[in-house]
Amino acid sequence: ALLAAQGGGRGGVQVKPGEPCPPGTTEVRPGRCSAPEFPPPSIVDYRPRTTLVVPQHPVPKAKFPVIDSHNHTTVTASNIDQLVAEMDQLHLRVLVNLSGGSNPETVKQKVDFIRASRHGDRFRVFANVAWNGAGGPGWAEKAVADLEQSIRNGAIGLKIAKDLGMFARKADGSRLKVDDPVLRPIWDLCARLNIPVIIHTAEPQEFFSRLDNQNERWLELALFR
Repeated sequence: ALLAAQGGGRGGVQVKPGEPCPPGTTEVRPGRCSAPEFPPPSIVDYRPRTTLVVPQHPVPKAKFPVIDSHNHTTVTASNIDQLVAEMDQLHLRVLVNLSGGSNPETVKQKVDFIRASRHGDRFRVFANVAWNGAGGPGWAEKAVADLEQSIRNGAIGLKIAKDLGMFARKADGSRLKVDDPVLRPIWDLCARLNIPVIIHTAEPQEFFSRLDNQNERWLELALFR
């Protein structure tokens, strides 16, 4: 069985360099493919246990106060006390909600609630921009006005989600690219207001590849695509 597992105890299939193994087999030596001796588990049921034995150094709490600058939790009356308790356990001083929204009034409501609470110094909010329709009549003026008002309403920065560059569309229906000149007024405003900009514009390459046996993200895509 050991020889078979090592690919030396049973016959196999020779393949040319770079050629894939036939279905039901896998490469056991360069250019040589064999089928496993035992029925293989499915990718869903395969849960190998690690045998690596190394020292562990858990760090349950930060040594110094830290800021969570990438969070998407909206603070409400129902969760604020629990959030603060959990933050204290981690030595997390400030939590930043990057999902403030593109509506200045929505941003104001979130900021006003935080400021009126007993924990006004523990949370901050970023604003967003509604990208769809960029390049159309009045889009730039409204987007700039909304973002500037959101900052006046208490947002401390701009968060750009991955919809920009992936899903957002211009007024003409084309995909809106992150370096499109029509976005210049937004960047100019951020510079003038001297606010930070956090941008997320990417996904793993395999998310855009064929969903087949060569895709390293197969299970993740099959579950969440």
